[in-house]
Amino acid sequence: MGVLIRIAFRNLREHTSKSLIIGSLVVLGVIIIVLGNSLLDTAALGVHRMFIDNYTGDVFLYGTPKTPGATVSLFGIQGGSESESTPVFPDFDTVLAHVKSDPRVKAATSQLTGAGLVTQEGNNNRSFALLFGVDPATYPQLFKDMTLAQGSYLPSGAESIVVTKGWLANASKNLKTTLKVGDKLLLNGFGRAGFKIREVTISGVVDFNAETEGMDFIAWASADTVRILSGVDVSAEDVVLTKTQTALLNATSDSDIFGASEQNMTAAQAKAPAVVEKKESGQAANASGSWHFILARLNDSSQTDRFIKETNAWLESQGIAARAGGWKVASGPFAQSVDVIRIVFYVAILIVTIVAVIIMMNTLVISVIERTGEIGTMRALGARKGFVWLMFLVETLTITVVFGIIGFALASIIVLIVNAFHIQGTNFFTQIIFGGKVLHLGINPFSFVTTILMVAAVGLVAHLYPVIVALKVPPVRAMQSE
Repeated sequence: MGVLIRIAFRNLREHTSKSLIIGSLVVLGVIIIVLGNSLLDTAALGVHRMFIDNYTGDVFLYGTPKTPGATVSLFGIQGGSESESTPVFPDFDTVLAHVKSDPRVKAATSQLTGAGLVTQEGNNNRSFALLFGVDPATYPQLFKDMTLAQGSYLPSGAESIVVTKGWLANASKNLKTTLKVGDKLLLNGFGRAGFKIREVTISGVVDFNAETEGMDFIAWASADTVRILSGVDVSAEDVVLTKTQTALLNATSDSDIFGASEQNMTAAQAKAPAVVEKKESGQAANASGSWHFILARLNDSSQTDRFIKETNAWLESQGIAARAGGWKVASGPFAQSVDVIRIVFYVAILIVTIVAVIIMMNTLVISVIERTGEIGTMRALGARKGFVWLMFLVETLTITVVFGIIGFALASIIVLIVNAFHIQGTNFFTQIIFGGKVLHLGINPFSFVTTILMVAAVGLVAHLYPVIVALKVPPVRAMQSE
């Protein structure tokens, strides 16, 4: 093997121009692969930060939509009929208790989703908000990246919202005013229950470790606020009515309805015991069940797929019309966009690889043809085909490994330069890919080994055809061509 390596280096020196052509292709290919993998790794980390750490958790449970082909994500229902809204989670208490009882679950919470236009009394301007109705007791436990910067976090018993600094700035711009903690806003919802308006207070401003522009559209609201705006008002509040008021419910004539007043009520009627009426709803029996989703974080994220599979099996066995999925289901179209970019990149890498193989193969064919006499002489002196084949293989692997290392080093330098420029993501999508508002690439040391193996495989494939052609030439004829 030592003899072959010395011969390989000697031949590479004697054919410097062709070696440099092949080596340049290897360097270019390695740079593309390393930078591409680095960007994909950054995107994967960005998705993890953006969704798993901030929005979805590891496991996303949702009610099954009625329309075939419809999908449910954290942002609502897609592909359903016009009349279908995000399904209310069935048997919520039972499923939540089952999820929390699993020792693999670190924390779980519930959530609603909705949307509304933001206005102020006396202000004709409008802004938009994607509303997440959350449980203030459990939601912060699930998403530790959310930290309170100003004010308070959704005080109990009050209709309020928590927003990011970006949301506050955008809403202030759209409403043409300066909003701050403590200001009151009007949220205008348009769910299946019709047009709804709720007055809310900006109770706090939150920060995230990996904040992106997408958060500038999200406001975290008290659950009851989102229930009402989205038409999921399933509360079972007690309404106290007097006997006179109860009698009006059964009245049939105008005089009975409009003739009654506090002035003509008798003292006996005024002192009559109250009758308690319940608000009825076909959606759920109590307010605790009026949720859209259950979100869960696991102690070990590697158990996510198994947990989802087992949970879906349990839901089916219990006859509950709900499903469990991962972050890709929860993030909906955004995860699909990342997958499309990944596929496009892999296709691009495949095309570059094919082109590199063709160019390397043509270069090696020329090189082998020029060395036909040398090959014939070696064969005439007793060199076997295996020796000649191994000689070219060592040369090719030497080129790919040496120039592969050079390419990896150049790619690392490019990564450092890119990070030094602090490239800003200009929109929500690029910020997901960047893993935040600033692009910060990183190189996985494991990618060095995989990249060298990949370019070595390309070189191996490229050298096969020319060596086969050379070995088919008889030694005597090969020597005559010198």
